[in-house]
Amino acid sequence: MKTRTNTSKGLPPMTWKKICGHLRTITEHKLLVMKHCFRIGLYRQGILHDLSKYMPSELLMGFRYYDDGKSSPNNGERKLKGYSDAWMHHKGRNRHHFEYWTDYTLNAYDRKHPMQPVQMPRKYVAEMLMDRICASKNYNKDSYTQHHPLEYFEKGRSHYLLHPQTHKELHGMLRILDQRGEEELVRFVREYYLKGYPIK
Repeated sequence: MKTRTNTSKGLPPMTWKKICGHLRTITEHKLLVMKHCFRIGLYRQGILHDLSKYMPSELLMGFRYYDDGKSSPNNGERKLKGYSDAWMHHKGRNRHHFEYWTDYTLNAYDRKHPMQPVQMPRKYVAEMLMDRICASKNYNKDSYTQHHPLEYFEKGRSHYLLHPQTHKELHGMLRILDQRGEEELVRFVREYYLKGYPIK
């Protein structure tokens, strides 16, 4: 049953099926990330994680471009418009996304690349790690393995604008997950990484 259309702008219609499906998908993901953040001691971040997805500027686009949870609705918006307004809004309000951590450089010698990645605080790297694990679980469902998050990271790393230290930390922890499993990773993040110990 269609609830609203906007064919004059070329936008896909909202339907009850898409509305319910999108709400279910983002809520299941949020609750899963919250559970994982609680396991590593990030209680406040777990509660606040991805709340902006429920704001109209993100939620309404999610309703329009939802595709049964197979991929992010942001990609549907990108295909139509060449960019995603919802993603622009999201990455500017959620510090667990490395895209949030970019800024202009003040170094005159580096004018070829005025935008530079900034090193992320560890608590946000840890939340990003949990987010990536949970996204892999949400998308892969019963076929998920501990290897999926690292595989996804390595598939897209060539175009990530990540600070070298943040890249090193995230990649290293994804390797722990890949090689030793989730329980070992959770223990490392909670008892070592978030305690501020150096990363070799």
